[in-house]
Amino acid sequence: MIQSETKPVTKGKLMKRNLQIIGGVVAVLVGLGFIMPAVALLRAQGSLPAVSVALLLLGVCLSLGGGGIIAFVARQRR
Repeated sequence: MIQSETKPVTKGKLMKRNLQIIGGVVAVLVGLGFIMPAVALLRAQGSLPAVSVALLLLGVCLSLGGGGIIAFVARQRR
């Protein structure tokens, strides 16, 4: 048996994982909060001002980063 498989999970590690997952979910939701208004503006006007493009890119980065955090932590859990 591999030694890491037999180690018990401590409360500190479990809480850290839970906080990372919660942080990832928050990042995804905040990112979507930036993406949705930019997409609505694009649909209504047909083009985006520079500020909206910047916020759209920020939202995409936040959403992808948060999703990556969630996937990384969930994969470590197994």
